[in-house]
Amino acid sequence: MHQPDHVIRRAELPAPSQPNLRLPRPDDDRLLFGRVNWLQLRDGLSLHCSDCEELQDFVTENVVGPRLSFVLFLDGQSEVSYDGLSLTLGHPARRRSPEGVALAMNEPVLFRRHARRGQHIRKLVVSLTPEWFDRCDGGAGGGAVRQFMQSHLAPRVWKPSARLLTLAEQMLNPPDYDPLLERLYLESRALDIACEALGSLGDAPTESTAGLRPHEQQRVRRLTDLLDSGAADGWTLECIAREMGVNANTLQRQFRAVRGTTVFEYLRARRLTQARQALERDGASVTEAAWLAGYNSPANFATAFKRQFGISPRQIRARL
Repeated sequence: MHQPDHVIRRAELPAPSQPNLRLPRPDDDRLLFGRVNWLQLRDGLSLHCSDCEELQDFVTENVVGPRLSFVLFLDGQSEVSYDGLSLTLGHPARRRSPEGVALAMNEPVLFRRHARRGQHIRKLVVSLTPEWFDRCDGGAGGGAVRQFMQSHLAPRVWKPSARLLTLAEQMLNPPDYDPLLERLYLESRALDIACEALGSLGDAPTESTAGLRPHEQQRVRRLTDLLDSGAADGWTLECIAREMGVNANTLQRQFRAVRGTTVFEYLRARRLTQARQALERDGASVTEAAWLAGYNSPANFATAFKRQFGISPRQIRARL
């Protein structure tokens, strides 16, 4: 997967997608520029990663077998359909924070995706087949997970944690390992994505909601919306807690129970993501991006940025 940016042409698509590729100009098969990969990490577990720009409008079609797919869009938007189900995955630039979508398919379906020229896509798709679950201690258990597996084309949305977004960035920019270690690195993170997505479906207490009453969970959702809006940038924890109507220690405990991170770790991750977008989309300098992320020192910013994304700000700039 560790590869330089390049033009992806028709021949690099997975074999099932090539025959049904529809192009406005059949003589031009330049589809994408960046990094795209489709990996079979092991039997029943596959990973698709994209960090690329769509070079033209085109449509791909292929038949997808039974599976659970977990789609995580970091940037960009795609129009897709599964048989009669049409979905818009991702979000317009600068409008919303990343979302994940979980989808079960109990029978083969026709998958269709519409690419749009100029759209920059950064996404991960983790897929698990029923056979993979069968090998995991005889099946997928019961409760909400089993119920979801038995649903068909009934998408569920979940909001990925700050930790999971960090793992996703690491998967898009993995260390320069040898192929075996890289696959182990990617597999562990792919399973983390699947685990968090499935955990969000649970009707029993999970790590993200255990011990919290409904109004406390609602408070954390309101706090997350506040943090995502940027309105609380520069506030102290005590100011944020007053806004939420609770003391700081209680707020921190409840937020950590749901989001898996502290309030300020979440804020830092969000501002680093904004800084990355400024580097990639707006051509900001490293100093400007550091200021946007709240760092007076570009060196400290570079250290935090690489810890978050697995790549330095200067490497991001060099790819433009």
